[in-house]
Amino acid sequence: MQTTTLGDFKTIAEGYEFVEAPRVSPCGDLWFGDLTGRGVYRKRSGHPDEAMLPGRQWVGGILFDESGLVLCSGRDGIVTIDPVTGHTHDVLTHIDGVPVIAVNDMEGDGRGGFYAGTIDFVSIFEKGTEPSPGKFFHVSAGGTITVLRSDVFASNGIATSACGRWLYHSETSRGIWRYPLDGDGMPGPGELFMEIEDSDGLVADSAGNLWVACWSTARVIQFSEQGEMLQSVSLPFPHVVSLDFAASDPGGLYVSTGGNAEHPGKGAVIRMEVEIPGLAGPRTKLGEWATKP
Repeated sequence: MQTTTLGDFKTIAEGYEFVEAPRVSPCGDLWFGDLTGRGVYRKRSGHPDEAMLPGRQWVGGILFDESGLVLCSGRDGIVTIDPVTGHTHDVLTHIDGVPVIAVNDMEGDGRGGFYAGTIDFVSIFEKGTEPSPGKFFHVSAGGTITVLRSDVFASNGIATSACGRWLYHSETSRGIWRYPLDGDGMPGPGELFMEIEDSDGLVADSAGNLWVACWSTARVIQFSEQGEMLQSVSLPFPHVVSLDFAASDPGGLYVSTGGNAEHPGKGAVIRMEVEIPGLAGPRTKLGEWATKP
């Protein structure tokens, strides 16, 4: 295993509280959320940061739909935003008739739908109590919701392996779960593949490896398909939170970071070079139930 302290990276955006959900759009724009500082932002090359959803709280996941709309998670569920008009539309507020407290990370399934997880940020941030269990779920392109687990402590990063056989899901406090994907692309019963207490966001590369953000130890770790640690990269930030590969830039790993009370304003998005090209998450292709107001 190779352990390094990274000194060579490019800062794309900075000065936020706790940055989540870095996503590079098909046209090359960087989108991200400030989880605790509130808001969804867009960074276009040569332009200052733009507040696309000011005040949106607890955004941990962003997805691009083929319609041009952008899905944003957060408090009370998931909304879409039209980047041209700024109009928003609620697309998920309840699961099995129960109001959603918050949705964290999301990832496309390659068939037009997506995976996501709920999280009890009200208990974590507002009450200071043990959070209630969250759900890990799938939403089909047609809007059918399938709950995969209902006992998740803190749902985070989601990725499909390069071979298409496995779905990975990060449960902070426990580690990385691995689910076999059947012929229809739906996951079967999962197993705890790697125990990593502070696992957060994750992405896959084209060789079958996983990159995992470790939020409390401020590292990015690369694991092989067999779960062997290949390299650990320490970053000069209080927290390392989420990851993304861009279809237009597969040689760059986009990393979001977070500050804390002792180190405020350290939320940022940086780009670091990787040797093996990464896999960008697929876009959704949701029907009118999600794309029409």
